[in-house]
Amino acid sequence: MAAKKTPQETVPPTLSPDQGIRCLLRQIQRLEQHVISLPHNHSDVEGWVSTTKDILNQIFGQPNGAMHIKTSSFLYARSGGQSHVLPYGGHEDTQRRYLLTQEKRKALLHTYVEQLQGLAPPALAIGADFYLFHSEIDHVSSHLYREGHFAQAIQEASSRVMDEVKRASGISDDGDALIGKAFGFDEQIPVIQFNSMETESHRECQRGTMYLFKGILGLCNSKAYCDRLFDDPLRAHEFLALASLLMRMLEIAQINRKL
Repeated sequence: MAAKKTPQETVPPTLSPDQGIRCLLRQIQRLEQHVISLPHNHSDVEGWVSTTKDILNQIFGQPNGAMHIKTSSFLYARSGGQSHVLPYGGHEDTQRRYLLTQEKRKALLHTYVEQLQGLAPPALAIGADFYLFHSEIDHVSSHLYREGHFAQAIQEASSRVMDEVKRASGISDDGDALIGKAFGFDEQIPVIQFNSMETESHRECQRGTMYLFKGILGLCNSKAYCDRLFDDPLRAHEFLALASLLMRMLEIAQINRKL
């Protein structure tokens, strides 16, 4: 009679959801910027897969000592394409199948990030380990960001900031005219004012803030997106964080509307 196998001990997760999100986004970035362009048998490919597997083990744990189904799905992902055998046993499409496999793995990692975002700490859990977008930026951009539409997410966030400038100032102009009338102070009291304006340092702070909003305006009006700026999840996250910061600054600004 065969001996029963002793169940192995379950290894619990060691990374929190928000830590896991950051780690997976870094692995996605490495894949997009380096790994996916390598030959299928390059040592860096094996290293990336191994590191990602370790991260997934830390995120999802190991039930009964075995890999979690999500980790297993990533590790054993396959392109699904049929290979065409050449006369001497080679495969004409090995590299193509490698690329399809990595794309499938990337899609899985994006799915895991989205699932982890639903488990991340609530609004009170902010700080160095977790950043919560402003509610309006979250509403217009988070779903686009999670789906990988980074440029569109940034443009929607930028447009939302400009709409809030219009609403707060009561100015209906667009573009530089809106920014100048809302924040300018050379010949007027600024309609949207961020400090007492009593010293030169205060005035320079107001001017610098105005330039931040001008930068967001440039993103809002951009139709030909710069791929190298907007194709990366970490940079896209930082653009959305900037938009969130400006929304929060508008909430505490002094508004000097003309009656």
